[in-house]
Amino acid sequence: MAGGAIGALLRWLVQMFFSHWTKLPGWTAIFVVNVIGSFLIGFAVAWLTNQMEIDRTAELTHLAVDLKYQRPEAGLALFAVGYCGAFTTFSTFSLDNYFLTHGKYAQLAFNIVGSLVACYFAVLAGWALGQGVLPV
Repeated sequence: MAGGAIGALLRWLVQMFFSHWTKLPGWTAIFVVNVIGSFLIGFAVAWLTNQMEIDRTAELTHLAVDLKYQRPEAGLALFAVGYCGAFTTFSTFSLDNYFLTHGKYAQLAFNIVGSLVACYFAVLAGWALGQGVLPV
């Protein structure tokens, strides 16, 4: 819950920054948030699982259950599920795409394809950094 509150607040702040301080379309804030969040979740899961030596194939939903036992995996659940889950947003991404269907087809195509590609490579970069593959 704490991670979710922080993530949601930071997403809102990024959206406010974009709307007040840039001339970019509103959907770009969610694009940036989702790329940053993808990098962070890749890094966090790779680094924390490496540090805790837990099964890397475990599902995040399993880790959330462990919170009640206050095991080390709670940090992973707090950050990956709570913070990154609330910071990034698929529902707002989808709503932005709906609005872009009203005559802004190039932006729609960029947002859909660009988000998928950029977020995928952001997770890869975060994972590599978290595993120590990339130098800091």
